[in-house]
Amino acid sequence: MEMQPLTGAPGAPYSQSSTPVPQRDPNALLNECREVSRNLDIVETRLPELQRLQKNFTSGGGASAQQVDGLSADIMTQYRGLADRVRRIKGQPDAGNPRNRPQIDVLDRRMKRSINQFQQAESQFRKEVQEQQRRQYMIVNPSATEQELDEVTAAGTDVQIFQQALMNADRRGQAQSTLRNVQQRHEAIQQIERTLMELQQLFQDLDTMIVEQEPMVQNIETKAEETNTHLEAGNVHVAKAVVSARAARKKKWICLGIVVAIIIIVIAIIFAYGATAGHWFG
Repeated sequence: MEMQPLTGAPGAPYSQSSTPVPQRDPNALLNECREVSRNLDIVETRLPELQRLQKNFTSGGGASAQQVDGLSADIMTQYRGLADRVRRIKGQPDAGNPRNRPQIDVLDRRMKRSINQFQQAESQFRKEVQEQQRRQYMIVNPSATEQELDEVTAAGTDVQIFQQALMNADRRGQAQSTLRNVQQRHEAIQQIERTLMELQQLFQDLDTMIVEQEPMVQNIETKAEETNTHLEAGNVHVAKAVVSARAARKKKWICLGIVVAIIIIVIAIIFAYGATAGHWFG
């Protein structure tokens, strides 16, 4: 029985896996993209509510710093979770499939635009809080220079500067309420800075996710190429073994033919000798 190559032979032991491979849903990534997009719609509907609270806070309309911070933190948590989902989608092995790539790119751009909207709202809020700080300082120190006003809006120094200005202006009676308002706005500025830093980090994570996944994809491709190379090498060895077996069998038949021919020749010589001598047929 001849040996067969590993591929292309019916019933070859290594041509198929005996264990069925589970089939991945071809629409899984597209469905995930649609789900993330729907959740982005929900988050974006909360941004106008956040902006309304921020304006009420800076205008003294009744919104507290706790309300603003709470809603902002909640929205930040939602963006963080959605950005993580986008990164996981982009890291899937079939994310580069021509069927999936366009939709994933659309989702990635949509995610970044949405984060940018949140950044703009926070940046505008920071600007309004800083402007309010400047106005408050001008009230307690009308002769303040531009440098002093810039220092007032610098993180970490505004409370001390306000306190000193109130003491110098001899407005001790209103110091407590003014300092409380200043402290709230100072904490608001710090929270805004933390939020903006985290949003910037989300942008960087979205941009670096593909780079982080590329070595993994390359490794998968390398392993696949190595497997294919080994399979081809195995086929070559098997093909050589088949040729060798055929050659050995051919040599065996040649040797057998030579032996038979020799035996026939020997028998012919013996009969010829006996006939010539006349002893066998007389």
